[in-house]
Amino acid sequence: MDKLIKARTTELRKERNRFAALAFVWGDLLLELDGDFRIVFASGASDGILGRRPQDLAGKLFTGLLAKQFRPLVTEMLHVARRRGRMDNIQVRFAQRNELLSPPVSMSGYFLPDLGDHFFVALRVAINALPPEVVGSIKRDNSTGLLDEESLSKVVTERLVAQRETGTEHKFTLMTLNAFDPLCKRMEQIERNELMASVGAFLRAHSVAGDTAGRLGAEQFGMLHRPDVPIGDLEKRIEECVRDADPKGIGVEVSSTVTDFTTDVIPPGDLARGVLYSIRRFCDHQEHGFTFSRLMGQTGNLVNSTFSAMQDFGKRVDRLKFDVVYQPIVRLPNGEIHHFEALVRFHDDDGKLIPTQELIAFAEQVNMIHRLDLAMLRRSLKWIKSQLETGITVRVAVNISGHSLSNPDFCRSAVALFERNHETLQQLMIEITETSEIRDIDNAARWIARFREFGIEICLDDFGTGASNFRYLSAMDVDYVKVDGESIRQSMKTIKGQAFMRSLVELCHDIDVEVVGEMIESDQMRDLITKAGFDFAQGYLFGKPEADISLYWRDRAGRRS
Repeated sequence: MDKLIKARTTELRKERNRFAALAFVWGDLLLELDGDFRIVFASGASDGILGRRPQDLAGKLFTGLLAKQFRPLVTEMLHVARRRGRMDNIQVRFAQRNELLSPPVSMSGYFLPDLGDHFFVALRVAINALPPEVVGSIKRDNSTGLLDEESLSKVVTERLVAQRETGTEHKFTLMTLNAFDPLCKRMEQIERNELMASVGAFLRAHSVAGDTAGRLGAEQFGMLHRPDVPIGDLEKRIEECVRDADPKGIGVEVSSTVTDFTTDVIPPGDLARGVLYSIRRFCDHQEHGFTFSRLMGQTGNLVNSTFSAMQDFGKRVDRLKFDVVYQPIVRLPNGEIHHFEALVRFHDDDGKLIPTQELIAFAEQVNMIHRLDLAMLRRSLKWIKSQLETGITVRVAVNISGHSLSNPDFCRSAVALFERNHETLQQLMIEITETSEIRDIDNAARWIARFREFGIEICLDDFGTGASNFRYLSAMDVDYVKVDGESIRQSMKTIKGQAFMRSLVELCHDIDVEVVGEMIESDQMRDLITKAGFDFAQGYLFGKPEADISLYWRDRAGRRS
């Protein structure tokens, strides 16, 4: 009897010591390994991490459960722990069924020779962890504590990458608190701050990792969450919270739209741009996907529809599957054609023209405009060569986004293209457009100077629409500026405006830059810009964009006769 009691006491002491050791290494899953790294005890959330129940783990080789790339590291860390007594925190992943990987897992532990030379290991799910560069760039809305639009897109991107690797599913909800902004404006600051903090807390608590929710506008909020989050109940709780805080007891009506937010195999760099574009389109209450069969086709999968459009757009651009039309720029006052501007045209699967401005905005927001610009350069140089072979000498200006000038890969590719096409470069001009602001002007100026070494003339487009134009003109060597048509119309309405326009032209002439007037559609506008000293003009008065430039010669011959 005494032996039985002694044996039982010894067993209980071992059990006590085991849990005492495990207490040092808190985690979601606690493991005890023998000297051969085999599991002798497991407790905790093993299903989610290892894909097996705790009772099924006994006797399993711990390192054999790891994803292959982590086995050498963990084996070495265990050997180190045998010498040092402890294992510092490292991040690992485990192989699960169906060839999926576990979420990122933080692993730490101890080696205790007094307890049978066993290892005591704690595993903690680390899916919430974000890369340091993302954490360092995060910005928040001060009043709610929620992520701002750009930060939300970055964090959502990280969660979607983890989702793709682990097989989990997420949904994205856009929540609108109708009349929330005027309510907040009529509240006292303290009460308003408390309400904002409460709304932020509601959304964060229901989002992935407790911090994948953002404020996207005065009354719009976005949240990435698990599919089982009861959005209807959350709406009611927020409505009750706002009504209780409203001095008038009215509150707001909350409306939500839920969409799938899953991804296929998409490069992370493109994923970030696609997520941001998708969120913005979603918030605009426009349909969700950019396609060529339907410009904004309805779909249940927000990000995938965007990337389907990106892939379609990329294929068409890389294969030069788009149309180009040419609009003349004429010299004043005689109206002789000086050169043509090449303008891109895309059509959907039904042959309908896609609005060019929407297309350019899409390409810039998803970081693909440089591919279109390079394709236009290739297409234009090829076209110039074909014209030269038929005896026609034509100068063509190709639009290049300011965003592309900030892309070193584009600039290097453009230089390589120019080096292969010396015989056509005398007929090529480049127009720098400001649809996307140039952030590093000095770098852009260096690339422009490199382009000019090939004999390519440079035009600064949309001049006069922003203060940044004068910074560009000061920093960059250009040959022409093109003044925006709306700026011309507004200036020419008054004596003061006309004087300003004359001064602008004189400034350009003083630094050997010629001036083009854009969107000239009447004889009156032509006469006004001629008196103001403009050198060139472009607009429907002189010719619409045409695919066949011979139409311009026939039209002029008809006018003379």
